[in-house]
Amino acid sequence: MKLLYYFFIFFSLFFASCTTFKSIKCGSPSTDTYRNFAVDTIAALDNAKNVLISSVEHNKYFEDSKFNGGRFNSETIGEYFARVRGNGALLIVRNDTILLEQYYGNFSQLSPSNIFSISKAVTALLCGIAIDEGYMSLTDPITKYITELNDADPLFKELTIEHLLDMRTGLDFKESYSWNPLSKMAKLYYGKNVVKQFKKLHFKSKPGTTHLYNSMATTLLGVAIERAVDTPYSHYLQEKVWKPLDMEADALISLDDSKHRQAKAYGGLVSNVRDLAKIGRLYINGGVYDNKRIVSKEWIDRSSHSSLDNEAYSFGWNKIITRIGGKDIVTPRFFAIGLFGQVLFCDPTQNLIFVTLGEKKGCEYHLLFDYFCNYAL
Repeated sequence: MKLLYYFFIFFSLFFASCTTFKSIKCGSPSTDTYRNFAVDTIAALDNAKNVLISSVEHNKYFEDSKFNGGRFNSETIGEYFARVRGNGALLIVRNDTILLEQYYGNFSQLSPSNIFSISKAVTALLCGIAIDEGYMSLTDPITKYITELNDADPLFKELTIEHLLDMRTGLDFKESYSWNPLSKMAKLYYGKNVVKQFKKLHFKSKPGTTHLYNSMATTLLGVAIERAVDTPYSHYLQEKVWKPLDMEADALISLDDSKHRQAKAYGGLVSNVRDLAKIGRLYINGGVYDNKRIVSKEWIDRSSHSSLDNEAYSFGWNKIITRIGGKDIVTPRFFAIGLFGQVLFCDPTQNLIFVTLGEKKGCEYHLLFDYFCNYAL
């Protein structure tokens, strides 16, 4: 019996640091899974200006209009979200004026939430700033920054920063969100020392030839940015984005572990709807905030335009596709989306921004926001 007891203790200690054990212990990812990880803080200014204005004089179309048909049952947008969203938040902004702001369940105005893959758009923004500042180039091979990959699969030498941004890596990495503690995604999300995982990667196709969305691409990009600027992800985001944009609250970024401290650039950012709306405003305003240029207009244009050849994806952003005259057309509207229906949606033609956070899979809120853009006043 004593031998069995010691074996159990040894088994528990051995697997306590194992990715599989941790994924089983923590369970499926959620909006507060970041509490299970080491984190870095991205500090906001103490005296930040509130660029989002709530005014009683704004048009109340989104607040008062009742809709029928489809998903709606003679209800306002707010009533619909209260019925289907559960815990969550909804914010609609035009020209810095809040048109609708509502919170559900345990969410409040600045409630922190993991935004999952909206993080990819923020990481792409950081990459654009690093390129503007001369630290990187779109044509640079990833091996320039992650030199360990020179001894890995030879195709890494052909994998460029632009390939990572456009998800044209050719990597053999399955983006699976079903809860499987043995999957590659679980190993990426719960594993320690993510850089050590890179050398085990291989390719299904030559870089640049096919589009396949995967979080490993942005993981590589995050490491490349940190090494290029010789600054932790959190510090660079804080100084180049969070403080210059007058964010209202501190953000967090999850790390692979407390020793290696590599940011989960693909899906570890924790923020709130108001501060995400300011990211949207930056893109709609061509990279300028408060008469200060944060990122080049060329970067914004490249990020907010894409083609069907790349499945309407570019630099962390998805584009809305519509069918006109029997042909699929990429519209000017673009959005970033997270695992549980977290959405940052931008319509530059009408200066409209929609943001929703919460925890409910399978809800295509970006299509709902696109629908409302067609009827906005």
